[in-house]
Amino acid sequence: MASAAVVRQRVKDYLYGSDYLKRPFTDFLNQDGNVSATDTVITVSNISSWGVGDIVEFNTGEQAYIKNVSTDNNRFTVARAWNGTTAATVTDLTAIEKNPRFTYAQIDNAVGSIIDELYPEVYIFNTGSGTANKDSWYYTTNDTGLKEILSVYYPRSGSIGNDEPWVINTWKMNKHMHSSGFANGIGITMWDYGELNHGGTFYYTFKKEIAATTDLLDRQVELVVLGAVFKMMGATVPPSTNDTRDTRQVTQPGQEVRDSNWFLSEYLRSRKEENMRLKEEERFILTSRQTRKQRTYRD
Repeated sequence: MASAAVVRQRVKDYLYGSDYLKRPFTDFLNQDGNVSATDTVITVSNISSWGVGDIVEFNTGEQAYIKNVSTDNNRFTVARAWNGTTAATVTDLTAIEKNPRFTYAQIDNAVGSIIDELYPEVYIFNTGSGTANKDSWYYTTNDTGLKEILSVYYPRSGSIGNDEPWVINTWKMNKHMHSSGFANGIGITMWDYGELNHGGTFYYTFKKEIAATTDLLDRQVELVVLGAVFKMMGATVPPSTNDTRDTRQVTQPGQEVRDSNWFLSEYLRSRKEENMRLKEEERFILTSRQTRKQRTYRD
């Protein structure tokens, strides 16, 4: 699990690398209080590094255009919500960046794009529950991101004591049903729930699609970072050009394209490795031979 800010910073660390000259100048707010969404006069720590026409980016992702600089008061006057960003309250003493090459919005879009393409290779396991009902065979699932149910089970008193996990075999997952008649269009049809009593609780384990950075397992964060860096670098690599002295010769962009290709290969490798780990972990999910057979021949 990682916050968007942590993922964003890791992407920036790769993009700028160890070359401090590539990194945008970083200053700190010194407002003696938070900057509201309507404040246009901003106090900073190093006013001498700013000039009219510079773009300042806050850690909220908002950008502002500097219209006037007052070196005597360590302040500059800005136009808020620049470049289509949204004005928001900014915490005092936090870092701000000057004319960043890669904006917060660009990084967040790249991360979101990678997350959107993870499934079906990369996902997480999650669990849900329902209540057995003798008058119904169909049970609606309300779990966000549910893609495939792997097992349905319940705790029972058995030979090894109370809360012995017991698998239910007679169930089938249903998808793509009309949501007006079936909430969310996803549910479980279960003809028999074994020794579970009416009103008892059953549980299920399912594959969940990753929808945000906070869904990621710690080990999955790096592959998302690698993919986002590839998308960011690939978008800024200039195209191949013809040599000015001999138009038959093609001049390649250089090191940046090699770096971009390296991040792509590392992303694809990490993605494949994570898929193998998930398949290995799936072997330990509580299930039965009948359930596995149903999944193998499921439409």
